[in-house]
Amino acid sequence: MKKKVFILVEEIKKQVIEKYEEILEKFDLDPKKYFRRAGYYLLCSILVTIGMFYFPGKIREAQVSSIVYSSIHSEKLQPIPIDSANSFIKEQKAISVLFSLPKGEAYEKVMALFDDPVKINELNRPIFFYPLIYDVQELEDTYGIKKDEVTIIFFDGGKEKNRMTVTNESDKTLRKTFIPELNRLPLTKIKQLEQEMETKTTQSKD
Repeated sequence: MKKKVFILVEEIKKQVIEKYEEILEKFDLDPKKYFRRAGYYLLCSILVTIGMFYFPGKIREAQVSSIVYSSIHSEKLQPIPIDSANSFIKEQKAISVLFSLPKGEAYEKVMALFDDPVKINELNRPIFFYPLIYDVQELEDTYGIKKDEVTIIFFDGGKEKNRMTVTNESDKTLRKTFIPELNRLPLTKIKQLEQEMETKTTQSKD
């Protein structure tokens, strides 16, 4: 048995040496040809590596644009490029972002309000939308959200200042409260100032 293994190893070794000598011989005859081939293989390897990182993101972006964003018609609901929620939020001085699975009862109710030309005119600014499709668990952990809820968070300088959620509200309640609550989201600063003034007033009385 050992003898057979030894013979097999020697045969493989012999073939490798012969192949190596053949390559060297051809290289000596036409070195430019081999350099061109090496350059071509190197270029292909680089392009494949770039494609492995670049194209999956583009495919995701195209899928979300065609399936989710194409169904949004309100100018008051603006899409955030997929896979860039964190950087996009940090780049804005102040921004309100709606996080939600692009399906479900709460989502459909909210989208109906954005599609209502009368109700949406009451909204005093655009809201940005980031669908929970990819890396959902990571987004839930990062922003403290739940995928079965519609969550709107107001960020100031990239940091959360206020939030509201939509879960099982009735159509009547949601139509009455949703837009006013959205309009009040950025007023967290005013609330903070009022609380600080109250604290200072109380301390001065003491």
